Amino acid sequence: MTFTTINLTGNRVLVRGTDVHGAAGEATLDASQWNELKVRDDVQKAQENFDSKVDEFFAPLLEAAEQAKSSMDKPRDSISYVVIEEGVEGRPGRAEHVVSLTRDSIVLRLIEEGNTDRLIWVNGELEVAEASVQSTPSAPTAATPPDAATSAG
Repeated sequence: MTFTTINLTGNRVLVRGTDVHGAAGEATLDASQWNELKVRDDVQKAQENFDSKVDEFFAPLLEAAEQAKSSMDKPRDSISYVVIEEGVEGRPGRAEHVVSLTRDSIVLRLIEEGNTDRLIWVNGELEVAEASVQSTPSAPTAATPPDAATSAG
């Protein structure tokens, strides 16, 4: 259950390894999609770090502006109004963005995350077993005649 990867030119990866059944093999996979997704993740993390540093840098100025604003606000006499409903700060929504992975991206993801127990060599191709599939063979069951359930007397 060990797999190694070697990056090749043209966004390809050579995968070599042995699956859970002891079969060994090697395959060349297209890593274009997986590499693009990893770059997007790196950019997002860098953006979040940058935004955090900007917020930290400007925090004293924003605090001073809030103090200046509050010093100019006139207090309202509570007898002069009735609150019907408290205000709620709005939050912009964001639609979910889902990317369906290619077979090669799925294989590379499993290797990167260390979940290689689902990788199986089949006729020289590296395949991914479904999560719910059991690797042990099941015994055949006898078929129940269609009229057996309705003919109980």
